Amino acid sequence: GALFAMVWLPDDVWEAQQKAKQAAGGGGGGKGAFGGGGKGFTPAWKPLFQQKGSPFGAWGGGGGWGKGKGKGKGKGKGLRRFEAEKRVWIGGVAEGTTWKELEEHMNQAGVTKWVEVFENKGKGTGAVAYATPEEATNAIATLNGSVLKGSLIELDVWQKREDPVAPQA
Repeated sequence: GALFAMVWLPDDVWEAQQKAKQAAGGGGGGKGAFGGGGKGFTPAWKPLFQQKGSPFGAWGGGGGWGKGKGKGKGKGKGLRRFEAEKRVWIGGVAEGTTWKELEEHMNQAGVTKWVEVFENKGKGTGAVAYATPEEATNAIATLNGSVLKGSLIELDVWQKREDPVAPQA
């Protein structure tokens, strides 16, 4: 009877189960009322994470944390996602300047959303995107002519054209 003591069944139910067990042949080794030694028995309490509204309610589904973050960064999107009004063109960037250094410098005028230092034919130039056109304008006003890594940088509004066309000689 030790097993039943933990379940807190009303006496009459407990007695009915005892009688049923005896009718089934002296208990039959725990089979019967509990269906094979307690299998399929639902505890009266629920583990914390199964309760509705508990802070752990989101567990179990994996929550999708960390999935897909940082994938495809800079491939095809990035700067293009931002309207031209939110972008700032930067010239005079010292060779070897990283986007992180540029970001820290540009964050003085507002929180940057995207920072890029161009290589190859765009060497010495970069671009920054802000959340709003106002922040972009403020950055140009504030940081144009400032010094980054010993180099005087020039900030300007972003032109919509993709490649500057060489003037005809």
